Amino acid sequence: MLARRSLVCNLAGPLPHPALALLSDFRLMVNRGIREAIEQGLTAQGSLTKYSQGLARELRVNGVHSRTPMDTALSLDAGHRRRLRKGARSRVPYVRSPFLVADDSTFHLNPDTGHLRLSLRNSEWAGLDLRQSDWHRSVLADRRIKQLRLNANRAVLVLELDTPEPYTPQAILALDTNERSLDGVLLEPDATTPLVVPYPDVATIQHRHFARRRRLGRKKAHDRRVGRKLLGREGRREHRRIVQRLHLLTKMLVAQANSRGAALSLEDLHLPRGGGHGRRMRRRLSSWPQRELHRQLEYKAEEQGVPVLKVNPRNTSKTCPRFGEIKERRSRVGRVFVCASCGWRCDRQLNAGLNICQIVLREAPKGPSNSGLGGLWLSPDALPKDAMKLLYSPGHAGAHGRSGRERRIEVAPRDGGGF
Repeated sequence: MLARRSLVCNLAGPLPHPALALLSDFRLMVNRGIREAIEQGLTAQGSLTKYSQGLARELRVNGVHSRTPMDTALSLDAGHRRRLRKGARSRVPYVRSPFLVADDSTFHLNPDTGHLRLSLRNSEWAGLDLRQSDWHRSVLADRRIKQLRLNANRAVLVLELDTPEPYTPQAILALDTNERSLDGVLLEPDATTPLVVPYPDVATIQHRHFARRRRLGRKKAHDRRVGRKLLGREGRREHRRIVQRLHLLTKMLVAQANSRGAALSLEDLHLPRGGGHGRRMRRRLSSWPQRELHRQLEYKAEEQGVPVLKVNPRNTSKTCPRFGEIKERRSRVGRVFVCASCGWRCDRQLNAGLNICQIVLREAPKGPSNSGLGGLWLSPDALPKDAMKLLYSPGHAGAHGRSGRERRIEVAPRDGGGF
């Protein structure tokens, strides 16, 4: 199986003027392609081929560079048409920042020195240097570069790599995604273990940077230029700190699943627009990085051949895993789920993990990637009566913490877990 990954590299210096001119011409081709597609009513891929060839001759650029801007124009036009069909207000797309999307036949990168040669037109090239670390070189050593995405500040290399076929799972790691942790069960042929994968630092960092941005916004309300610069820097720092912690967590989780021969089972979450009650809850849900967490888990699992199964999250926290009794629609579920019919008591988040596991066992299609699931059987009453096992400890904040010194985070046993 083939998969594509992105590798971000910063530029070692400013772009040369010929490369900047190519980026501006590429932006112009995208905008003219958008207008042509809208005026002629074109939607099919390849419908702008003749137009792009004439545009390349007019601007005197490499003919290969004329295909990718038309694909970009058609994708932007498709989003514009989709918004109009839904009745939403939408302006005709217009690209303002110069950029370039180049195929592998129009550039050459030396992975040892980081020197990139970019084709402008026949027999004319522009050279630029990329900043590469030992990690960049190790990644480029065994992967093929298929595409280059370049702007005035950085370059993104799209790599192609071979991924193994998903193995036949012998266990299930079913996890309920929550704001501060992943809670669920590890179902193996001989045991069922309740687990918790905490990441409390993410919510703490988000709240800390939110308070800083609010303070900076009030302090620099009279100077919008400086305020935007400071707020942008704060947002980028928050993003880097959160993504770094999620990478550590997802790498550990996929490695644990691979070592146990388990399939990852997650909720197929799609939060509704405006979900939540109150301004604070809506802000927290909008900044909750569950999509980034699932994205990292999926692509890292694909690289190691770990099967990933998605289930519908509807009523997973409100269903009794023993008899399938669902609480009333408007009844609230506290920290402990209590079934009104059989008296089953369990932590709400662990209860959701149990239901996710049962849905996978019941509805997973039989095939070469999950034929081993038929030998697994989940009994909620057989869960151990001790506290939930801590599968991952954040350990220390490292260089990104408030003090930069090692600190430990203790996770207390959950109350009300009468399993």
